[in-house]
Amino acid sequence: MDRFHVIEDAAVIVRKAGVYKQVKVYARGGAIYAGLNGGFVRLYKDGGTGVPAVSWDDMDVLGYAAPQMTTDAHGRLSLPKGAKMIEGKAS
Repeated sequence: MDRFHVIEDAAVIVRKAGVYKQVKVYARGGAIYAGLNGGFVRLYKDGGTGVPAVSWDDMDVLGYAAPQMTTDAHGRLSLPKGAKMIEGKAS
């Protein structure tokens, strides 16, 4: 089973109902998620998320920005090719 792992020194700014919040970034099997309200929200390249009422404005994942992330056919973000999680840090 793949679990969620926090990516140290990574952050994403999410927006819900006009309120912005800086939250931690998590990886699960290479996929990128925002930690929000005790759960995890999948991040998409276009600023959208897996929750229609939540979007994201900006992110920093160990120096990578969204255009450098890998995306699938649906635009879901993943760590760049070659990046590996080692004890909560991408390398």
